[in-house]
Amino acid sequence: MTDISLCIIDDIKSVVDGVATRIDWKAHGITVCGTALNGEKGLELIERCRPDIILTDIRMPKLDGLELTRRVKEICPHSKVLLFTGYTDFEYAQQAVRLGAFDFIAKPFSHTQIEQAILKAKQAVVQQQAKWLEREQLQRKLDESMPTLLQQYLNLFIRHRMAEDRARDRWKFLQIDLAPEKLAIMVLHIDRFSERRGMLVVQEMELLLFSLQNIVEETVRAYTKGLVFRESESRFAVVYNETEERIGTEMAESCRLNIEQYTRNTVSVGVGGVVERISDLPDSFEQAMSALSYHFYTEGNSVVVYADIERTDPMLPRYSPDLEQEMLHSLRSGNRSMALKLLDDLLGELTRAERQPDPRLLTGVLHELAYRMLRVFREKVDEDELAPLLTRVREHWLTASISLAEIREELASICEIGCDCIERKYNLDSALIVEKAIQYIRNHLHADLSVSSCARHVHLSRSYFANLFKKMTGTTFHHFVTQERMERAKQMLLADMQVQEIAEALGYGERRYFTEVFKKQVGMTPSEFRQTYVSH
Repeated sequence: MTDISLCIIDDIKSVVDGVATRIDWKAHGITVCGTALNGEKGLELIERCRPDIILTDIRMPKLDGLELTRRVKEICPHSKVLLFTGYTDFEYAQQAVRLGAFDFIAKPFSHTQIEQAILKAKQAVVQQQAKWLEREQLQRKLDESMPTLLQQYLNLFIRHRMAEDRARDRWKFLQIDLAPEKLAIMVLHIDRFSERRGMLVVQEMELLLFSLQNIVEETVRAYTKGLVFRESESRFAVVYNETEERIGTEMAESCRLNIEQYTRNTVSVGVGGVVERISDLPDSFEQAMSALSYHFYTEGNSVVVYADIERTDPMLPRYSPDLEQEMLHSLRSGNRSMALKLLDDLLGELTRAERQPDPRLLTGVLHELAYRMLRVFREKVDEDELAPLLTRVREHWLTASISLAEIREELASICEIGCDCIERKYNLDSALIVEKAIQYIRNHLHADLSVSSCARHVHLSRSYFANLFKKMTGTTFHHFVTQERMERAKQMLLADMQVQEIAEALGYGERRYFTEVFKKQVGMTPSEFRQTYVSH
């Protein structure tokens, strides 16, 4: 800490010299910055040196101690004034107290008394300076944290309604350079933010957000007074004064164009209406967010003004129940192409209205449709296979910035993935059914095998089983049975069984008929086959 400065003023030179030189002020961290022999010179000294402590006589020519004290409190209000007083100066002393004198030293006095009085004043100065330092440090911290405080309070202003007088007090405390009336809010959302965040490291993302905010601030400055701040991870908000009608629309469009021109990003902008009071800012913010939600239809890089969508039909969007049932039936049967066509028709009904429905309502309707589609698949497919789809619907659809095009893609994806699951399940089930039928055929080659008997064994209708068998094996039921019998006949011939015995074992009553069938299938008679292969 620097030395405490002291000046000594008295019309008696010996008193001045004695106080200045006979006490070791440096040992106490005090520097005598000057002396004077009358009040006028003393005042000039005080104006020049601005001392921490002033020691002066209460009675002096030209300018007495009382007037000097009064003038000191105007020039150096924090200086400590100590007065030499006599026993007859009681009334003077009372006036000095009212003027703010720190202490008195009664005549006659010793150098020890002066020393103690000055050290007491020094202690008061040091304590005062410590308070100033603490206050300066607090102010510096406050100044440093002001941007953060400003952002926090602005987010508070736009989200929570408060009493107008309280809102104005906070407005004043934050030194917001905006008129507290004719205010409006604009919200800018970074398009496809989640995708970009996944591609950039933290520093690159912060640099991107910083550059976007600078562009918005410069653009707003060209139109009106405004404050730009982070409203959320992916959005900026602007509180501004509406100095001209529809200035917000022009300003929002300029922000959009500048961001598109100077960066590789685009933004969706929602513009709220004008409010007359700070306490009504939540109304403008809600309107801006409502306007922003209509980018559900635009897929971003555009401006929506609340006034333009204010009269949108609030009715719940609807579509034909029959069309939905037809689409769900197509899903249940795994008919992907038909399901996708019907889904497209259904979405067309929902969005074909003259006025676009509230995106939040439409999103809710489509969200419920997605779950109906998933319930259909759960009837047919193991839940483990559907888990990824369920996760996508639960997580991705909660994103506030999802667009109608993205929902279309999600619903189509549900159709395709679900139908693929059903097809795989169908193929697996069909393979098991046909495998069971083939086993039945091989165990009953001696019997009168028919499509009907085998279909009954696997619990299917005759026509469905015949079509399924041909689809899975690539051949008809009768042809497959004949092939199996001929393969068994070859094994029996090689085992040296008689032709008549083989014919009877394979359900052919006559040897001649069996021989004809064998020759047609194998290209030689049973006897020729045996001679050919047994001889080897």
